[in-house]
Amino acid sequence: MSLKVQVLSSGSSGNAALYSAGSCHVLIDCGLTARTLTALLRHAGVEPRALSAIFVTHEHTDHIQGLPVFLRQTRVPLFVAPESFESEAFRDVKAHVEPIRPNVPVTLGPLTVTPFPLPHDAACCFGYVLQADGVRAVQATDLGSPTSLVRESLRGAHCMLVEFNHDVDRLMAGSYPIHVKLRVRGELGHLSNEQGAQLVRECAGAETQSLYLMHLSQQNNVPALASLAAREALEGKPVKVVVSEHLAPAPPWEG
Repeated sequence: MSLKVQVLSSGSSGNAALYSAGSCHVLIDCGLTARTLTALLRHAGVEPRALSAIFVTHEHTDHIQGLPVFLRQTRVPLFVAPESFESEAFRDVKAHVEPIRPNVPVTLGPLTVTPFPLPHDAACCFGYVLQADGVRAVQATDLGSPTSLVRESLRGAHCMLVEFNHDVDRLMAGSYPIHVKLRVRGELGHLSNEQGAQLVRECAGAETQSLYLMHLSQQNNVPALASLAAREALEGKPVKVVVSEHLAPAPPWEG
């Protein structure tokens, strides 16, 4: 049994990632229209109704906008924190909901999914550890500061998916209002290239095979800067670095 990771879309406008172990397929986030997500899943070789579950990181639009229509079409079980589901953002979502709690594993066939809390300006925000047959992938996106629990969760990952949201200089010189700039840079905002790189430097180990750079801002970052920061942080380790993009499926990883 192996674990396969396929980032379908990642960025400030829409997010979805597919994790598969055998016939078990788990989608993290549904931040695209149902039509677009369906097309991306089929491109990845998975029919929407074949999904075992959808897990949500948090209730912001770029992570859940497709849920109401997609769930009406597929009736896939939805795993979400009660704090998020009770927010106004979920008012149109009608589905069978399984509540999830921090650090409590959910087992779906050969795949174990464990949520861990992330510091973000949402009712609740989770990263996820996904494991199958000893293979470990960890997704940590939408966080303003790397906590000790985030570091602990990332260590030992064969595949790491880490937020590299913005370049600080580009953010501060850009067109965002100052209160938005401060929100992005704050401890409940998003990781910069430098912060993402530091997290990778501290957590990547001999077992790490692949690193996906996630949630890049289309306004405040460019792939070359994020990739450079990540490669410098890896200090020559033989890790494949992939920049994830909006509506552009990244090459899959399988371990």
